[in-house]
Amino acid sequence: MRPWLYNTLYRLGIAPWDTGVRPHLTDLVDAGRIRPEDGRRVLDLGCGTGSESVYLAQRGFEVVGVDYSGVALERARALARSKGVSGNCRFLHGDISSYPVPGVSGSFDVILDFGALDDMTGAPREGMARVVHRYARPGTVFVLWCFHARREDVPRFRFAGVSKMHSMLEPGEEETLFGREFTIERLDSPEHTACFVMTKK
Repeated sequence: MRPWLYNTLYRLGIAPWDTGVRPHLTDLVDAGRIRPEDGRRVLDLGCGTGSESVYLAQRGFEVVGVDYSGVALERARALARSKGVSGNCRFLHGDISSYPVPGVSGSFDVILDFGALDDMTGAPREGMARVVHRYARPGTVFVLWCFHARREDVPRFRFAGVSKMHSMLEPGEEETLFGREFTIERLDSPEHTACFVMTKK
């Protein structure tokens, strides 16, 4: 998809992925697996309207969110202001498939991706994986949520859920992209989706 399409979906309020804070993230925070005492710097790749970024900022993290939809970023900044955490959130316009991302420097303790990597194919997908590698350090926790299935196992089209109209990670692709430098744990997720918690070695 293109930025103009994302902007249109956000402007109309019909972006299907814009559903608030993802339960996998809240579960990880509630379980103490992601906590500011272990490192406060968070990079939210494809941050959208900022739900996850603001949620973590409210819990003491320092968050940098990056997206290429200007409409989404305006809403993310407004959300941070409304929750009183603008000082803990920076939202940047940028291409997350190319390193370095303008305005983003150093390494991060937590990196988030809820549905950006799987929306890319080919060179951009490989480029975004390199972005994750370059901004990670030993001990960095990378949370990746994605559509995850063999293309032949999903229907050609359906109104709700994954179909061949979506791009997705094929099983094993997470190992190809990240397995050499991250340990990978898969959390329970609905059919044809996956949430991975990866830790930089």
